[in-house]
Parts: sequence; structure tokens; C-alpha cells
Amino acid sequence: MSVTRRTLLQAAPVAVAAIAAGPARLLAVPPAAALLVFDSRLPQSRALQRRYAGQAVDLAQEHANLWRRLRSLGPGGLVVGLTSWSDLVQARGLLGEQGRRLRVAARCGRLYYWEMA
Repeated sequence: MSVTRRTLLQAAPVAVAAIAAGPARLLAVPPAAALLVFDSRLPQSRALQRRYAGQAVDLAQEHANLWRRLRSLGPGGLVVGLTSWSDLVQARGLLGEQGRRLRVAARCGRLYYWEMA
């Protein structure tokens, strides 16, 4: 997956608007170029995945395969998630090793919406 400067520029206003609008706006569907990280065991996260048309990674499976899919991502690309705090910390560490940095993190009820690029 490749993220171009154009894709990031298109996503930036969405992220700023999401932060300004609060948690309800954060649950808008992420751009299709992003990789969505969700947890099928959590209803709110599963609902976001159902509305999303792009590639997605289910953390229920990642826990079983020792985070293989997230570990195998190459550098670059936008990754967004709606996960628990502990899963955010784990994903942030793995994706940080690949050069991605946390751009947005906000609490949405008991879950956290986050973006890394």
C-alpha cells in the first residue's frame, strides 16, 4: 500500500475536522487508501469496519497469529484504528518500528480512534 502526498493532503482536513467535531465525527469512515485496524470482538469497532470499503486487519486474528499482518506491513501508508488502549499501544509500537508516527489519537467511549502515517 502506498500513500502519496496527495492522499495525505486529502486526509488532513478530515483529521482536523474530526478532532474539532469530537468523538462522533471520529467514527466517520476513513479514506479507502488507509488500512483499518479493528477488533471484531468490540461492537463499535465492528460497526466501523462494516462501513469501510478498504483493506482491514482484525485484531481478534492478530492476537492469535502474534500480530503477523501488522508486522509484515512495509514502511509508509496510512493506518487507522478503533481499538482498546492496550491494542493501540501494541500497534503503535509495531508501526513505529516501520517508521510510522501517531498523528491522531482520541478517546471514543471506551475505545480509541487513532491514525498513524
